[in-house]
Amino acid sequence: MASRLVSLLVVNKFMSASFGFGCYRVSDTNPKHEEALRFAVASGISLIDTSSNYGNGASERLVGKLDKRPLTITKLGYAQGEILDMMNARQAISDAYADVVKVGEGISHCIHPDFLSDAFERSLARLGSDSVDVLLLHNPEYYLQIAHQSGLAVNEARNEFYNRIYNAFKWLEQQCSIGRIHAYGISSNTFVNQADAPDFVSLEKCIAIAHSVGGSANAFKYAQMPLNIIEHYAATTLNQAFDEEHGYAMTTLELAKENDVLVLINRPLNAIVDSDIIRLASHEIYPHAPQTATLESRVHSLEVVEHDVLQMLIAAGNQMHRSELSETFRVAGSLCQSWNKFDGLMHWRDVRKSFLDPRLAQAERFRSSEDERLGMYLDDVRNLLDDIENIYAVEENNSLEELRLTAAELFGLPSFTPLQHIALHALRCTDGVSAVLVGMRTPEYVRDVLSVYHLPEATFTREKWNQVEDHLVRLSS
Repeated sequence: MASRLVSLLVVNKFMSASFGFGCYRVSDTNPKHEEALRFAVASGISLIDTSSNYGNGASERLVGKLDKRPLTITKLGYAQGEILDMMNARQAISDAYADVVKVGEGISHCIHPDFLSDAFERSLARLGSDSVDVLLLHNPEYYLQIAHQSGLAVNEARNEFYNRIYNAFKWLEQQCSIGRIHAYGISSNTFVNQADAPDFVSLEKCIAIAHSVGGSANAFKYAQMPLNIIEHYAATTLNQAFDEEHGYAMTTLELAKENDVLVLINRPLNAIVDSDIIRLASHEIYPHAPQTATLESRVHSLEVVEHDVLQMLIAAGNQMHRSELSETFRVAGSLCQSWNKFDGLMHWRDVRKSFLDPRLAQAERFRSSEDERLGMYLDDVRNLLDDIENIYAVEENNSLEELRLTAAELFGLPSFTPLQHIALHALRCTDGVSAVLVGMRTPEYVRDVLSVYHLPEATFTREKWNQVEDHLVRLSS
């Protein structure tokens, strides 16, 4: 197992990074997710990244279905769902875990060795294994954020934070010594922050703690952090290697490379700007482009048809309860006042997936060859949903077109390259990046990601990313 870790380290020091299968939104109950994971592994994806809190354990259970797994990473720290129940049960019998951070309703966080030990047992059970390749502490910066909100002095909070990291690293090194894990690290969104930010996690400090715990042969080998063509901070922010004369001299990526720490990039296609998510992708557009005015009238016309179909089914004495039937045939009606008020394509897709498509699938049960009107209604509603999606996709593509063209030029790619390919290629070729984690929930998505490997090899350093930063300033103004 150790040889796999060493080979990954050696490979990524001399060639572009690989893509990993990110398991944030996958579940063992979704056959499409399992199909995508199996296809990705069969196609050469060499790394899987999951966590104890993804889907309340459903993500780890999906990974556990694989008989033969590539390098597998999981993460501990969050207490949600069944893990939070475990934490609350301990508290109820006056045996509470130490160092628990209350993040919000239904979510706490802890990296105390006692908690890690118990949570790890549950992760191994879900993975169907007695060991895991890599174990990461998952967003330990929550302590710093909550401490800052409570008014604790930054220096005092940092002293306590790194003491907790020290204790967690001692437990992790002990697990390595008995073969239960083979390497460890930290996944933190604030590795990339300015060094004076209250929630900044210093990779340099974490490396020093690992050396104090495990010596030069310590197993701290991984750091996971965000990086994308908008949130470029891992490649541009000088927050490491401070000296009195010059200040901070290195970026997080540069320090990681110098210390042989493998960097895993998350959120490669989801940029967070002022709490909004910008999806860095070019969306497929249908050949026809429906007009807004046409859609308005279609929605209202279909609402009338929907009402008539509902009354027809009720009059026919359908066995489904009337209220349930009314809820099923409430697709067009629910869109009358809202179809053009969604907050972008992602919001529309979330609502469609969770609310509209399930109702349409339920309504399909009533389709029959003898009832032409019902069949026409179902087809028209489906076409309507596709056309609304098309309008949001066109709007989003247009809003990101200047960014796409600028990024293509900066990274030396043809002007027709889709934005997601530019974004993934830029990260894969960035010096210091070992793997780029992408959420690939369908086989089609896997194929799209794998196609990026065909783009020409390159090496991008801080200088290139500084150019990206300069262009973003120009675009935003």
